[in-house]
Amino acid sequence: MSRTRAATPAAKRRAGARAKAAPARRSSTPSKPKRTARRAPAGRPARRSTTAGRANGRPRSSRRTGGRRRRFSRPRPIRALRGAVGASSWRYRLGLLAVLAVTLTAGYLFWLRDSSLVAVTDVEVAGVTSGDRAAIVAELTGIAEQQTTLHADPDAIERAAAAFPTVKAVTVDPNFPHGMRIEVTERPPALVVEVGGERLAAAADGTLLAGVSVPEDDDLPVLEVGEVPARGSLDGEPLQQALILGAAPEPLRPLVHEVRLDSEHGVEVTLRGGIPVRFGSGSAATAKWAAAAAVLASPKVDAVTYVDVRVPERPTAGGIG
Repeated sequence: MSRTRAATPAAKRRAGARAKAAPARRSSTPSKPKRTARRAPAGRPARRSTTAGRANGRPRSSRRTGGRRRRFSRPRPIRALRGAVGASSWRYRLGLLAVLAVTLTAGYLFWLRDSSLVAVTDVEVAGVTSGDRAAIVAELTGIAEQQTTLHADPDAIERAAAAFPTVKAVTVDPNFPHGMRIEVTERPPALVVEVGGERLAAAADGTLLAGVSVPEDDDLPVLEVGEVPARGSLDGEPLQQALILGAAPEPLRPLVHEVRLDSEHGVEVTLRGGIPVRFGSGSAATAKWAAAAAVLASPKVDAVTYVDVRVPERPTAGGIG
């Protein structure tokens, strides 16, 4: 009975339909057409197909390593030559700069700073008010004009100024390219040295100020000496007295009556009214005068017989009421 069913026309049609649908269920993706390898022309080697390599899972190219493309690098001899050329170029530049620096320095030291391009031609001397002013200005100007603004020599100007007793110090200020200003600090007269009726002005350091006239109405303290020193400056005991008299404050100068040297108390200055002030040596004269002025101005002092400021930090006075 089964054979009869299979042989019927309807059964045959169903069996044919099932056979046609079976391959479509096996694969839903259409198959790719196969490529045929081209034959290389005669005489040429066959080129390998990269497509086949990619289809089989092999790497595309042997130049790739680890997923990165290999960079082009210069051969080692070329890199070494380039490094050597760069290093020699820097050494050449540094050597050229060193030679240029040495040349400029030598030109400045041996030519420019002593050349006429920077010679001093405009000199200004300021601060000279006493002594032989014309001679002082002429001498300092002549020394300055022998110098240049780039090679000034203040020591030479100071040595020239030392010949004038009224000049205490000088300050030199070059003004490029041709100017120079010389500021003079003078020794003002601080006391009068009397020798056999002759009166000479003297500075606070005992230097005799030749050429400085002493006005008669000037209230400078007077120091009597036996003879004028040959070198133009007091020394020995007269110098100690001159140091004390020269440091006297200007308000107290008219009160100085006499100065003498005591064997026990050193330099002793007697003020008007007969009050002796004992100074000891001539050191720290300014501080000693300040201590004496403080004692004399104190309202607690009724009558003073003497003032001792040999130790200015601890002044003493006699006859305090």
